[in-house]
Amino acid sequence: MLRIVRRGDRHDPRDLTVSFRFEGAFAAAFVEGQTEGMLPGETIKNLVHAAARRHGADEIESLGLALATQVLERQPRISRVRVEILEQRWQRLEAGGRTQAQTFVMGSPEERSAVITSNGRQTSVVGGIDQLTLMRSAGFAPARGAKPDDGLSDGMQPLLVGVLSARWTYTSGDVTFSVYRQAVRNAVVETFAWHESQSVQHVLYAIADVVLATCEEISEITLAFHERPYRPADLFAAGAENPDELFVVVDEPVGVVEVTVERSA
Repeated sequence: MLRIVRRGDRHDPRDLTVSFRFEGAFAAAFVEGQTEGMLPGETIKNLVHAAARRHGADEIESLGLALATQVLERQPRISRVRVEILEQRWQRLEAGGRTQAQTFVMGSPEERSAVITSNGRQTSVVGGIDQLTLMRSAGFAPARGAKPDDGLSDGMQPLLVGVLSARWTYTSGDVTFSVYRQAVRNAVVETFAWHESQSVQHVLYAIADVVLATCEEISEITLAFHERPYRPADLFAAGAENPDELFVVVDEPVGVVEVTVERSA
């Protein structure tokens, strides 16, 4: 769904995808075909639309908390609910040298995410970033197969491209989510840019360390990096040299490096 938040002449689009998972006393529905106590899809849709009208201008974590509370109050047979929300970003269009208040273009594939899990007594709030594509063209890690004493290489990998995702758990549901989300994203991009990393594992741990050091309301963070392999193009047949300027995508199995770092007691 697309929620337009109107603040005078300035509009803000919220492009949201909401999904639910329920646990509860539903055996009769599956074994005997009795649907009493089940929430129909139309009811769920109406509930989401109504909540988006009231809370759609808030952070997606706040919307998820409101939805989880409403579901548990509406249907006592549900013992646990999991609300997942993805937000696709739109960017303001620039026209005539001016940023437009009511005109937009689809942004990058990067998404915001939130996962709320609740049983009515305990609630878990997990924020996230997905599909953040990053590239560093020099100074990352020792090049594969490089000889540091050959006088021709600086010993650094010429290109690193990949998609990063992050998941972090809040210590409570009563925090300023937007501030912490921006702090996590800043830690990701600034550490990736400046950290003298020796490997993907090294930079992911450094990001986690910065997040936990600066965001006291985050108890743990999981970071994953899915590398897109590029290699220098072979220009020998063309009779030309390639000083690490032209790259081609390599069609080969790729790995995902993932790390979870928890705050110490």
